[in-house]
Amino acid sequence: MTNRALNILRIAMLSLMLLSICLLLWQHFGMTRVLRIDGQQDSKLFSPIDDRSLGGKSIAQLEQANQATIVKCALDATAYQWPFCEASLRLAAPPAGVDLSEFDTMALDVRLVSPGNKKLRIYLRNYEPEFSNLTDPLSLKVNELEVVVPDDGKIVIPLRFFRVATWWVDEKNIPFLLTDMKLNNVPQVEIATPGQVVSGNYQIEIRSIEFRGKWISLINLLLGIVIAWMLFGFIWLLLELLAYRERFHLKRAQMSELEQINRVLEIQAQVLSNKAQIDPLTGVLNREGLRDFLLLQWHDDLPSEAGLSVVFVDLDFFKRINDQYGHAVGDEVLKQFALLVGREIRHADALVRWGGEEFLVVSPGLPQLAASALAEKIRAIVEAASWPEGMRVTCSCGVATRVPGEQFSALIERADQALYRAKGGGRNRVELG
Repeated sequence: MTNRALNILRIAMLSLMLLSICLLLWQHFGMTRVLRIDGQQDSKLFSPIDDRSLGGKSIAQLEQANQATIVKCALDATAYQWPFCEASLRLAAPPAGVDLSEFDTMALDVRLVSPGNKKLRIYLRNYEPEFSNLTDPLSLKVNELEVVVPDDGKIVIPLRFFRVATWWVDEKNIPFLLTDMKLNNVPQVEIATPGQVVSGNYQIEIRSIEFRGKWISLINLLLGIVIAWMLFGFIWLLLELLAYRERFHLKRAQMSELEQINRVLEIQAQVLSNKAQIDPLTGVLNREGLRDFLLLQWHDDLPSEAGLSVVFVDLDFFKRINDQYGHAVGDEVLKQFALLVGREIRHADALVRWGGEEFLVVSPGLPQLAASALAEKIRAIVEAASWPEGMRVTCSCGVATRVPGEQFSALIERADQALYRAKGGGRNRVELG
């Protein structure tokens, strides 16, 4: 990765870090959304409800005064088991409703005049199509909470404190899986007298109701920040991979170039090695080449039981050829001899120039009888071949086959002795050692 790209990524990381901090601070200290119902300006949204429709005798009335909506209730606790008066706030017309799940708290500014305790019940009624219907107002799910009204009337309630009323669940026979608290579709809010009341005059003065929350919840904000960082990390990783790929291809090209150089050097070394192992005149192995041939055949060790035959070949009266026709013609004879023998031996065999006009045929795994036949074949081919200047050339051969445990030097010595007997016996013949 270039320094410029790295600097850009560093600046982007620093910017993303500052943005994350700013968003978290804004979410904590600001980013507030408020749904406000004013007791005076929104008084038309309120309506009184009492227990007379259920057989009670309590009477609830609404008034507007002191910049508030006031519920005046003459509560009779004798005619109905659960007497009540309440102010019903209509947020929407069912089946529509307001999604209060996007808010965190409910803030009330209320005053309560009561002959009994200073408590109010608050209902958040949620419309759910699984059981709610438009003909039965009581079919709206009842999420309730009872609170104590302080002297200043300021109440802040976390919405998570609301619970589904068990009396409503029992009365409506709601399935257990549908009894969870939901505030995602609230058309109606009710502020009512508490559960335990005495007969008398009650007055609930509602100045304002606010639902407060964040435009973006902390969980969603954190999720967005995590996604942004993951995206940034992915981009960084992608750029790193691209840079690594570029470096990899560069290294690969360099390695390829080095391999080519190494191959050239290896070829040159092989050529030099071959030159050190091959007789430059005849192109067959020299003594050093024979050593490597044996090591290659038996992997650095000559087994004591390894079968091996050698044929020692010497060109008869070669010194006369050099003296009569010159060394150049003698060299041509040596080269032609190497070609003739090389065609007749096996691929596994080795032809070695032992020195001067002496050659050695090394045949791994060849028994003595076959080695003798090979020597006779070489002798006959040499005698029958056409040679430079029309001369006649013959050769003498000594054959030896390795016995178990015999050293290679001893094997060569036996073949040399057999060659000596062949030359002493008149030349142009084969002797076994």
